[in-house]
Amino acid sequence: MSVLPDLPEPLDLLTTIHARRTVDLARLRPDPIPRETLLTLLEAANWAPSHGRTEPWRFVVFTGEGRMRLAEVLATSLARLKGEEQADPDVLRTQRERQRLAPVWLAVAVQPAEKPRMPLYEDQWAVACAVQTLMLAARSLGIGSKWITNAASLHEHTAQALGFGEGASMMGLVYLGFVDGEWPVGERRPMGDKVRWVEET
Repeated sequence: MSVLPDLPEPLDLLTTIHARRTVDLARLRPDPIPRETLLTLLEAANWAPSHGRTEPWRFVVFTGEGRMRLAEVLATSLARLKGEEQADPDVLRTQRERQRLAPVWLAVAVQPAEKPRMPLYEDQWAVACAVQTLMLAARSLGIGSKWITNAASLHEHTAQALGFGEGASMMGLVYLGFVDGEWPVGERRPMGDKVRWVEET
């Protein structure tokens, strides 16, 4: 019996780690992801480690027509990158088409404490752990993902327009969706090429 409705039994942790792959937008089905499932993924992210227990990860979830709000913000950020105030209509149309390719988009930001006790990079690393945890949880339930960190997704305007708190900065976007067809297969160079052992003084 599956843990969540209409989803496969979750993969075990080590299998999930090996099986997680970046999934291109063109490989996703348009099927919506149940809110209960999204809450499960976000709760997994919420248990990421953070130095000083700062829990600095912040998410905005875009589904349905809400994805068009994200498209508008990103199109405007692209314009700002070129020194323009308003989005080009063709760019906006293209951005809307892109956002429709995944049923769920997450905007990810880091929110430092008002009186930080840790360097910013500590909080950024914690957010990276939260994103990885979320993507692993997604893969365990048969959901594909990709983390995007392009210029528009990291732009200051994006953080402000999406309502993140004062002092917050973007850490990119994650999209989620069920995979159409076979999962991508990855490969890695031998771990032995990347490790040194020190066993004696």
